[in-house]
Amino acid sequence: MSNIRAKCENIAIKILNENKRDNLYLLAGSSLYSDMWTRDAFISSLGLLAHNINLDIIKNVLQLQSDNIRNDGLIALRIGRKSYLTKLLCGCYSDNRAVPVYKDDKKFNLPTDSNPQFIILNYLYFKATNNYEFINKNSNSIIKCYDYMWKNLKNNMLQGKYFHSWYDTFSFNGPDLFSNVLFIYSIKCFEKFINDNKVIEIVNKNIYIPFEKMLESFKNNFWNGKYFKISPKIDVMETAGNSFAILFDFITKDESLNLIKFIEDNNDNKHICSVTIPKMPKRYLWKPLYCVGMTGYHNDRYWLWPHFIYMTALKKLKVNKSLSKIEQTICDNLTFPENVDINVNIYKHWFQNSEINFSESCGSYLLSTGKNIFY
Repeated sequence: MSNIRAKCENIAIKILNENKRDNLYLLAGSSLYSDMWTRDAFISSLGLLAHNINLDIIKNVLQLQSDNIRNDGLIALRIGRKSYLTKLLCGCYSDNRAVPVYKDDKKFNLPTDSNPQFIILNYLYFKATNNYEFINKNSNSIIKCYDYMWKNLKNNMLQGKYFHSWYDTFSFNGPDLFSNVLFIYSIKCFEKFINDNKVIEIVNKNIYIPFEKMLESFKNNFWNGKYFKISPKIDVMETAGNSFAILFDFITKDESLNLIKFIEDNNDNKHICSVTIPKMPKRYLWKPLYCVGMTGYHNDRYWLWPHFIYMTALKKLKVNKSLSKIEQTICDNLTFPENVDINVNIYKHWFQNSEINFSESCGSYLLSTGKNIFY
């Protein structure tokens, strides 16, 4: 291992260990996003699993999510302050209590990616630890969470109103790739759970469709022959969702290599992938962000964690690509930022800079340098 890689790994592990307060672990960041966001904790946990370290932190995250599951089975978007807008606008928090928050802070819509992440992370944690006692203790929450997704499907897809997924400045309604690629993999994980009669026993089998049939339906809706579209009606390639599809073996090796070729041929930066290729059309950018110059939050900034998921997919396919430019930025600044500019410097903006000590960037980097954890 090179010295710079070892240094980056140590920085990532240190940040993940320090991003905590009270009983909250794997906070998304150390400044603006210092709450436990479900999707950030999920990506962060993947890196810990890939290196088989600090697995008790993952157990704490899952227990807290289980304890705060909504009555109908929805996993919280985040657990922390009731609102982070006062921090964004005024520089301070109005309330420091840790409470479950189920709706996004801009349009107050419900997340679609929280539930599949909860199922997947429970399964990956179980595979890493064989902790039957923990899974059995929370089996009711796992089933309740799983049932929630199936009861809210339309045309075999998770549906949501913007901003229900991670790219929460793109304003489109309906199914999105990121949530649905995770949903399909969560079906596979859940089926593995129920096939082990020591773990989960279910009674609502009649509402579920087998993994293979759901995978076929998913591909019919999202796959265009070159890549998975960000939405069935929007022909744009989204990096994180496509990378996960490769890691989950949803397409063949030849299809995966052709997808990689499309990304490499069409990406606008040789060092780091953009969130989407091509850029999201302007009609899908949330208009109020024009007031503060933030329409490029997902369109113009380069995000580390989707790129590291992409690098993990490349590693699976034995395709080499250098991380040296990004790793140098990390070492020079002794932090993992949320996003960078075209020159791979930490993104600066008059209204909202890149978050530093960003757990999702740390965890996804560790995922790209660790062992394969997907079964």
